[in-house]
Amino acid sequence: MSELDSSASVLPSYSPSVPAPLYSSEPACGELLLEHTPRSRSLRPPPTSSFIKKMGSVTLVLNEQEENVDMPSYGRHAVISGTVCFGECHTTAEVIIQIEGKLDSTISEGGSTSFVLVKDTYTLWKDSNSLNACPSQLPFTIILPSTYQDGGESRPLPPTYEANFPGVPALFVRSSYRIHVTVRRIPNRKIGFWTKTKRVIVPFKYTPRTRSHRPIVPTPCFFSSVKTSPEEWYQAVATMKTRTSSQLSPINCHLFVPAARIYGLIDIIPFHVQLTGRVSSLKEFFSSHNLDRISSADSHISATTTKANKSSKPMVRLYLLRQVAVDVAGEKGWRNSVIGEGTLYSVPPALSTCYSLPMDCREENLDWEGELRVNSDITCGSFQASNVHVKDFIALSLKPPNPFTSPLLEMQLTVPIRFVTDSWGDTTTLETGA
Repeated sequence: MSELDSSASVLPSYSPSVPAPLYSSEPACGELLLEHTPRSRSLRPPPTSSFIKKMGSVTLVLNEQEENVDMPSYGRHAVISGTVCFGECHTTAEVIIQIEGKLDSTISEGGSTSFVLVKDTYTLWKDSNSLNACPSQLPFTIILPSTYQDGGESRPLPPTYEANFPGVPALFVRSSYRIHVTVRRIPNRKIGFWTKTKRVIVPFKYTPRTRSHRPIVPTPCFFSSVKTSPEEWYQAVATMKTRTSSQLSPINCHLFVPAARIYGLIDIIPFHVQLTGRVSSLKEFFSSHNLDRISSADSHISATTTKANKSSKPMVRLYLLRQVAVDVAGEKGWRNSVIGEGTLYSVPPALSTCYSLPMDCREENLDWEGELRVNSDITCGSFQASNVHVKDFIALSLKPPNPFTSPLLEMQLTVPIRFVTDSWGDTTTLETGA
């Protein structure tokens, strides 16, 4: 008996493997679902319409597009499929399709620059011996890349985006993509060097999907929520300072927003604002404001909740701020724009107008709650690509009624956030494709 046979004879016997248990995404009895992110792909079928662009005798048909759109749209790792159709096949010598993308930026201080994001070329047809006729239809399927090379590093392709800030200093940013079809014809086969070129160019929208990693938990009452689930809130603190010649004490500001700080473009973002300070400072800040009056200095007595008037002074303003920053040839520039305004409601009890010394020396709180939402015309989230950085913030602005004479100084508090295409529990999407 060989050594191999001897080793095999001492191996233990094996019983048949137990079949794998049945699996279900739904929890069974005694099981608990710890975390679940709903996906929209299974709920929403892909689009079935076609986008058609015709230039002379050449027609470009793109599949799986929404109906009645101005331009086709694709997502991350999308498949660009379609057909190039011809009216003159016998004179066609070569058909080339290119997927092109570039990032252009300009600032008045540093000039302009352009980065090539995508430039993939595919030959759909080429007649090398001038004997074969081109088919009347050339189907194609191309996978859109999700990254580009920047200084030897692979980076995600930026979404389609354009921002134009005229004036001084001027700033311009555009991230654009297009499908470029080139058809080269030889009108006379006997004169092969004489060619005519026809081009069909179709810009398309690139919107890579990104989803928030955690939900915005509904909170009917902030005060109970912050006690039972403090991890669901992010707190930012700032101080409204006073002039050096003033005897007033500063006012402390507390801003609470959902802890993830990554929100979908269609999310409604709740917030809570609390101002804390001596009554004398708060009265100075609200000297021209018609406050709800309470009949006692006891802060536990409630008052009627009223909606804040946006035109009233002092201004307590919550808004969404977008900053577009560009670096061209070592020169940096940035411009800010407001992409959403918050709605504030005072939370009772409000500050009483009947305070007097020594009550003016005690500390009090003023509270507001409200909601923020991105303007409907904003379809692109935050991103960074090469020399361009699009950043978003939740901004809180406190402005005294008379900024030039008030002993209180203006204050702005910003919280960095990020906007993505999909909400955590979103069952719809802002784009087609994956």
